[in-house]
Amino acid sequence: MKKITFLKNILALLFLSTLMFACEDKDKDPSPELSSKVEGSYKVTRMTEDGEEYPLEENNVKIFVELDKFSSEVVSARMKLTIDGDRQPDEEVGTLTLKNAGSTGIDLYEGTEKVGNVKDGKLNIFVIYEGAELEMTASKQ
Repeated sequence: MKKITFLKNILALLFLSTLMFACEDKDKDPSPELSSKVEGSYKVTRMTEDGEEYPLEENNVKIFVELDKFSSEVVSARMKLTIDGDRQPDEEVGTLTLKNAGSTGIDLYEGTEKVGNVKDGKLNIFVIYEGAELEMTASKQ
């Protein structure tokens, strides 16, 4: 009789531990893909050209950067520009590869060159455009 009770206890313990581990796996949400974390529209709030502040509001300029999911670690980027109320044609930036940078956010790469970073809804981009070094800071809308 003691052997049967002992076996029942062992089987009950095994069943409960299996059930516990099975439930634990189902409760965990997989981490969202990098592209899902950064996709969206970002309004440029600050821009420098060759290290000098470019006053966007003063010059009646609005810039938006759109990041659209292309794959789990790639987004397509597009810039939308409005000057003095006139909407300019969209500028296709191309595809950007995303890499998790840990506590500093998600880095953006064009080929092997780092061109930006996203952290906590803030996008920072630094590029050379027509010979000028541009740095833009944008907030997710």
